[in-house]
Amino acid sequence: MADSLADREGNAGYKAPRAALSLGDFELVKRLGDGSYSQVVQARHKGSRKSYALKIVDKHLIQRHKMVAYIRNERHILDRLDHPGVVNLCFTFQDATSLYLGQELCPNGELYDQIQRRGRLQLEDTQFYTAEIVEILDYLQQCQVVHRDLKPENLMLDVNGHIKLIDFGSAKSLGDGEASEASPEGEARRSNSSESRRATSLVGTADYVAPETLSNQAITPAYDLWSLGCVVYQMLVGRPPFKDASEYLTFQRIAAADYTLPDDLPPVALDLIKQLLVLEPEKRLGVGLRGLDELREHAFFDSVHWEHIWETAAPAIAPPRNTSRELDEKGLDWEMQSLAAALPVVYHYEPTEEGAVEVQNSYLAGAEEAGSTSLI
Repeated sequence: MADSLADREGNAGYKAPRAALSLGDFELVKRLGDGSYSQVVQARHKGSRKSYALKIVDKHLIQRHKMVAYIRNERHILDRLDHPGVVNLCFTFQDATSLYLGQELCPNGELYDQIQRRGRLQLEDTQFYTAEIVEILDYLQQCQVVHRDLKPENLMLDVNGHIKLIDFGSAKSLGDGEASEASPEGEARRSNSSESRRATSLVGTADYVAPETLSNQAITPAYDLWSLGCVVYQMLVGRPPFKDASEYLTFQRIAAADYTLPDDLPPVALDLIKQLLVLEPEKRLGVGLRGLDELREHAFFDSVHWEHIWETAAPAIAPPRNTSRELDEKGLDWEMQSLAAALPVVYHYEPTEEGAVEVQNSYLAGAEEAGSTSLI
């Protein structure tokens, strides 16, 4: 697979190459998740037999809804990140209908799944996962990146049960103005000059949105600390703190910091949550002169060995209630295999003496061969 993973234009600036691959190079094992404009499947490369989480993005939908900038943003931010707590982008490719982002596979699913299966997490497990998230946020701050969509669904668990942060489509790079025009970031900025202005709009998931966004204040790393408070709350209580019947009501509660703390929460957890879910961004724990070191020194983390966190044994994984493994290695999901076997089809109309006739052309090669615009 080495040759197929070379960048198709020989641009050494990409850590994750724009590879000369097609969907036909993979066996699609099972569906891992769905989004508004994409789906994620477990895909096994036929040559190397290596498995990936393959994000398949519908080109038509992202162009129609003006979301191209967000996909490019995710691709270029992930390309420059390198941390044990951030999912690794391995390659990208495209065809006439879809964009494909090949990412490392996290076989233990989402942190959200663990909360759902257990109802709520034990204090020790919550301390471990929170410590890893803090380390990830520290790295993102060093890279001048604000994630803006920190939630249990975007916190995956790798083969050893450690946290991997995914989905950087909503992320904001605070250092965009310094990107070289010859770099991937500079290329994305040039091609997205109009769409990139949308980065100041409301993004993320309603339950975890920071209150400063609702009042159109500047985005800072304090945004992710608010979301961290929401995630800690959800791990210990089993639900987001501001969840309500509609997004509007949820936003009203966020704007007023209107949430309830159960009496049975440990005092150190109560105090940590209170110091993170603060309306004023500059007053949140971890925003002071000493940054996240202030957060690390909170009593909630007294049992954490920060220097060895990524080598420490992770909490046990709660298995699915249905332990059936038919879709694992015994056989490939037939629906996924149908997707892999079917060539993307492009329809056009050709005039004849009798009138316009619909003609279909199938494409499985790259976007250039399909005659469509290269988007990543």
